[in-house]
Amino acid sequence: MSSSLPRPGRRDSRGQRNNATTKSKGCELSSSLCPTTTVVVAELEKRCHLTKMASDERQCFHGNKDRYGGVTVITEEEECKDDDNFEKMLKSSLVAWQQQGLRGIGLKISLRQSSFVPIAAKHGFVFHHSQPSYVLMTRWLPTDVPNLLPAFANHYIGVAGFVINDKNEVLVIQEKYGVSVDGKPAWKLPGGLANTGEDIPETAKREVFEETGIETEFISLLCFRQQHNFKFGQSDIYFICYMKPKTSEIKACPQEIRACQWMKLEDYANHPNVTSTNRFIIKCFMESAERDHKFQLGATPVLNYKKTGTNLIYSVLAQEAEFNTCDEEN
Repeated sequence: MSSSLPRPGRRDSRGQRNNATTKSKGCELSSSLCPTTTVVVAELEKRCHLTKMASDERQCFHGNKDRYGGVTVITEEEECKDDDNFEKMLKSSLVAWQQQGLRGIGLKISLRQSSFVPIAAKHGFVFHHSQPSYVLMTRWLPTDVPNLLPAFANHYIGVAGFVINDKNEVLVIQEKYGVSVDGKPAWKLPGGLANTGEDIPETAKREVFEETGIETEFISLLCFRQQHNFKFGQSDIYFICYMKPKTSEIKACPQEIRACQWMKLEDYANHPNVTSTNRFIIKCFMESAERDHKFQLGATPVLNYKKTGTNLIYSVLAQEAEFNTCDEEN
């Protein structure tokens, strides 16, 4: 038995086409369709919507979202074919990020893609920091919240070794291109800047060995100094480590060191070519020695918050003998 409903696109008894004629404009179809056709149309519209969403996603950066409500895009990991493609994806991404309520956006642009920098600047991004292989540019999206993105690191970390041998001699150096006192090279402690990911004791050991050839053992932190307006206008924290030598033969670095020697502690304290900072460091050591170094600023490994490794926490620790006494009493 044939259906009483006229078929879409067929002529009726009067020779007129019925109202269910499908409109051929994109995914828009007439609403006067039979139930079966309506289901088909809905499925087609759904597919068109999904196709459009997939196309929009392909035009946006993926990026790496952080726990602070932001995202960082590493351009070398994205499909940026050229400047025009980068700008197109950046525009689409900014719209999507604003709709998602994201806040701080970072663009890590590699050196070989440096032509992207002026494009990012045109769209409101500013410089955050740079390294030899990339520049990071940022933009804060919310208009009703102050920019909460943290500034880049503003401190150097310097470390020196206060190395004392059994003869009460301190290991000191004169640099070829370093500090002077009254126009003469200053006698100072071996040391230098910490490398990325390097703990303070390791920096002290490495720097002492590189400059003097002496292998050492870290005992404790003796003191530290903070100063401002250091290199490139940044601040500097300088840690002094109390250390014991494991070797005694000096093999000074010829590229950096003018002179290196073991010097009597009293002679060093009274030497005219010693800075006020180093005189104070000697004072700190002598005061600690008067107390037999009973309390030292030692390093203790403590599990980090991600539980993926340990960080060193520096705190005042009693000597091992003190701990043994407490254990026996308890």
